[in-house]
Amino acid sequence: MSISEQVKELRMAAIYKEHSLRELLEKAADTIESLSSKLQAANMERSADDCGGGWIECDKDNLPDKEVLCCDQCGEMILGYVSEDKTSDTGFCAENDNVYMYNCVKWMEKPKP
Repeated sequence: MSISEQVKELRMAAIYKEHSLRELLEKAADTIESLSSKLQAANMERSADDCGGGWIECDKDNLPDKEVLCCDQCGEMILGYVSEDKTSDTGFCAENDNVYMYNCVKWMEKPKP
């Protein structure tokens, strides 16, 4: 069953409650788990040298000297400048004029508009 078919069934079950909700939820959970594994595998396959769209792990020897997209341990993102921060759990922070991000773990080039 395709993802769109599962979503349609879940929505119908929510409206009419005629379907076996347990079966639908199990199928949906299986699909989400499968997609999550594929996304994680795709992200892991990107190397730090891939500056054309991949995340680069923060490393004191490889910090950008310009504004970049920064990501913390929780997946929050800001546009800012990455720097070392000995008070941060990861050893890195990111900041811009308005926001300070602790525990920066990776960065990438700003996306093109």
